[in-house]
Amino acid sequence: MSTDLKSKLNSEINSRIARLKHHYYDEIDLTGNQYEELNQALSKVIAVPLINELESLKEYIDQC
Repeated sequence: MSTDLKSKLNSEINSRIARLKHHYYDEIDLTGNQYEELNQALSKVIAVPLINELESLKEYIDQC
């Protein structure tokens, strides 16, 4: 894999990880809509394993 492609992939993965981490500490907006509030809570729960998967993917790309 070319170093240019690795660099682009790592940059995109880093960007996505940063966005996930940035929103992880956002408070849940109490809108009165239980489904919207549930979606916000689920997003926080899903963010942790997703961040781990993205970091694992980044390590794999670095090894190629």
